[in-house]
Amino acid sequence: MNDPGKYLKSFRKQLKLGVKAVYAKTGVGDSTIRRIEEGATKYPHASQLKVLANFYGIDLIELYKAYGYLDDEDIKRKTVFFDNSELLTDEAIASIQGLINQLTEKGIQ
Repeated sequence: MNDPGKYLKSFRKQLKLGVKAVYAKTGVGDSTIRRIEEGATKYPHASQLKVLANFYGIDLIELYKAYGYLDDEDIKRKTVFFDNSELLTDEAIASIQGLINQLTEKGIQ
């Protein structure tokens, strides 16, 4: 994504909304939206980007990467390091995390 401001603007235009309408629905100020879309704001607040990404239905991680809040290394560090862990249910992950917490609290490493 070379120009995240234009990217955001394209979604607003697809929805046929003006900046005031997006402001009314998101709470992100119309002048702020204009500055983001025009590239006048180099580093918009992460919370504003989150609201806009949710409203437009776009990938927040990619938007954060485009603005330099995250990079591929940040994302790699947050990935799970165990094979087949993506097959686990949320309950299984929570259970495993509980065991890890118990082990680390006891000083077993």
